[in-house]
Amino acid sequence: MSDFEEHLVTLDAKLDEVQRLGKAVMATIGRTRAAVRVGRVADIARGLDVVSQRLQEVGAAADGLANSWSFDTSTYMTDGRFSDDLKKAAGEKGLALFESDGRIYCFPLLLRVDAKEIGIRIGKKLERRIRPSELAELLARAQRRPQRFRETQFLELLYRAWRRLVGANWQGTGSGPVVGLADIHEILTLLPGTDYPIEEFGRDLLLLDRRPDLRTRDGCRFEFPASTLSRGRMKRVSAYDEGGGERAYIGIRFVKEG
Repeated sequence: MSDFEEHLVTLDAKLDEVQRLGKAVMATIGRTRAAVRVGRVADIARGLDVVSQRLQEVGAAADGLANSWSFDTSTYMTDGRFSDDLKKAAGEKGLALFESDGRIYCFPLLLRVDAKEIGIRIGKKLERRIRPSELAELLARAQRRPQRFRETQFLELLYRAWRRLVGANWQGTGSGPVVGLADIHEILTLLPGTDYPIEEFGRDLLLLDRRPDLRTRDGCRFEFPASTLSRGRMKRVSAYDEGGGERAYIGIRFVKEG
């Protein structure tokens, strides 16, 4: 068990004891109030004594509780321990979790540790439940959910950007020229404030790549040529699948047959 998990378990045990004693106080108060309402005088004095005793027990159990959480969470999240604990917890759930360039990948989810906010960003959402075992379960559920990615709309977006870049170099039939995907991503993120990291762009390319049957509205199919471009100057856009395998996307072209 990690230090973080151990601190949480210890604190939970303390709170459980205080809660148990608190319930006993409330039960005793309830019985004493019932005696007051009907005038069972003998039970009133006895009940008040028990309430006082139970309150002392709660006070003793809760003594120092306000200062019982002293774990340095910010350091834990930045020195690598959090990532290691999360990977271990994810592995126990059968998830492939790995890091690259400051990102944590759990296909199709992209995670980024935000120590300042004491949370982890899953896509654009800040998740503050950072207990590794709990977070791993959350990721497992998210991975099992059907994907909401709209491949057709994404394909049309790529096609419009590609057409803008190729301009008059394609007459609308046959195989069009190859355009660097990093250049297309640059076009898609030109507007100030656009939040579309290239890591998410790569993930979306991988999801699209799994739908080779898709066509644009005017009937074009897409291709991701790589072998003839690998020695060129085009920037790679990396994506990682469920097993942690890397797929590098370099360029795209559209083909209009017939």
